[in-house]
Amino acid sequence: MKSNKSPFLLLAIGLLQACDPRPVPVPQPNPSSIDLILDHRFGTQRLQLGDVQYNTLNNAIGVDVLDYYLGKPSFQKPDGSWVSSSAYFLVKAQSNQPDTLRITDIPFGTYTRLRFTLGVDSADNHADPALWPNEHGLSLMNGGLMHWGWNAGYIFFKLEGRYRNTASQNRGYSYHIGRDDLVSKITSPARDIQHQEGKSTAIQIQMRIDRLFNEPHAHLISDSSFFTHSTFGDAIAPVLHENMQGIFEFPQ
Repeated sequence: MKSNKSPFLLLAIGLLQACDPRPVPVPQPNPSSIDLILDHRFGTQRLQLGDVQYNTLNNAIGVDVLDYYLGKPSFQKPDGSWVSSSAYFLVKAQSNQPDTLRITDIPFGTYTRLRFTLGVDSADNHADPALWPNEHGLSLMNGGLMHWGWNAGYIFFKLEGRYRNTASQNRGYSYHIGRDDLVSKITSPARDIQHQEGKSTAIQIQMRIDRLFNEPHAHLISDSSFFTHSTFGDAIAPVLHENMQGIFEFPQ
């Protein structure tokens, strides 16, 4: 079929295409990362948010909200030294699905252990949250609801839900753990972690919420122990903090 476009028009289109200043997309390499795969569980079951359906040593409970900060993941080299990420991740657990935290600022190499904080270290805990960029886990955009404006610090760990009392009534509980002395420092057992260019390395982590109520202290939720904001003199927060030291597992 004969074209209706004049030779001058075709020439003009060709010149415009040749002068197009837009860059040609360049294929990007695969991301090089260490991915922490967080699986939230109650006993052997993957956590389901909502109904009162789990048994602790002292209560029947349900979990409605599980939010927490996992901070500054660090990796131990074979010589014993540590390499640290600057990242803070605000984890908001969902029903029946794991969360993936992607770390991209660790040098390539072989590592033997992982450690991180459950919470925010003192310097960052008392920094102005408005100074963080919006995409940062500690920014007001991401973590505003996890910051106590009245207490000049972050909520490290927030667990809320319902429990059944001795009269078989469902009541609410709310545990907000935060305070410089209540940061938890978690270290994995020895393992082989190979971080290579162009590859993603996955590390499986399980959080066992049942242990928060059972080990080493059997915590009873009652009308006098259903709430904490981690104020000094509060007897509940230190008990839960001690139990938090054992809530992570690291399947090989």
